[in-house]
Amino acid sequence: MRAVCPDLPETRNLSHNHPAMDFPTLSRKPALKTRESTIDPTLRDSLENGMETSRARFTRRRRQFDVSIEHLTPADKTTLEDFVETDAVFGALSFNFPDNRDPANPVSLNVRFSTIPSYVEAGNEEGVFRQNCTFQIREV
Repeated sequence: MRAVCPDLPETRNLSHNHPAMDFPTLSRKPALKTRESTIDPTLRDSLENGMETSRARFTRRRRQFDVSIEHLTPADKTTLEDFVETDAVFGALSFNFPDNRDPANPVSLNVRFSTIPSYVEAGNEEGVFRQNCTFQIREV
């Protein structure tokens, strides 16, 4: 029998065999900032004589993206927080994220959160309190 921890939203098997889930639909589209970086796959080890040995940890090119979503409504923030907590289990499970930078060829990226969303007050817009959100995602 599996033990359930009352502090976690749900105890589940965090294996790689979970069904693919999609990033939630919000009233504002996420923007992949121009900052895209490749994750360095090199393992380095400094030796006592000053030399360094190295080898590739993995050979596939993995990218990391900075994401921002501006002027989120309270409902959007709740939807995103629920997704982060219960579906993506913060950064434990992967999900499909839309990359619409090239509208003619949209791509779905299989990613995880490398930093969870943080929010900054964006003021009052049309009588609704808004927030800006930023986070990082990393290809699986």
